[in-house]
Amino acid sequence: MARTISPACNGEPVLSDAAGFDEGSGRLGRGVDAAATLLAYAGGFCLVFIIVLTCVSIAGRALLTLGFGFGPVPGDFEMVEIASGVAVFLFLPLCQLKRGHVTVDLFAGALGRRGVAITDLAGNALMTGASAIILWRLLAGLQDKMRTGEESFILAIPVWWGYALSLVGAIVFLLACLATVRRSAHVCLILLQKTRA
Repeated sequence: MARTISPACNGEPVLSDAAGFDEGSGRLGRGVDAAATLLAYAGGFCLVFIIVLTCVSIAGRALLTLGFGFGPVPGDFEMVEIASGVAVFLFLPLCQLKRGHVTVDLFAGALGRRGVAITDLAGNALMTGASAIILWRLLAGLQDKMRTGEESFILAIPVWWGYALSLVGAIVFLLACLATVRRSAHVCLILLQKTRA
């Protein structure tokens, strides 16, 4: 049973659920963890693509002014726009699993271990609701872009492609949020059992 101890609240160490999915998560939790990690690598690939594309396009612009016959990459802004949006959605699941979102814990010291565990559970539940709304609206946008057949201006890339790739990240993000709710609930149960004993 792997657990980590976070900084103290009123002198007591806090049982953290950031240790991963060892405790009571089963294959589903490990599957979500593996999918989130894979998507994060894909998001990293998107960022590397953006960097290389930007450098090549800037170099092409510089060489254009020198008369070498090179120029910027056509549609570079469109590709950067699509890849940036997709990268954000690909990073969200791992960020949720590793507790990488910004948190405000001004009162954590006063709440004690149970209070912190309950606020973690509430925060994860709220994030699950937000991820469900994001998924719902992204799916609606995807359906709209597919129906209208909207394309990018220069390269004529169907806009729905970016939505579809982002949807993969949004689905795994929702699953990651559900897994963190389960994980936080597990920590709350452990702490409640300790207080009863």
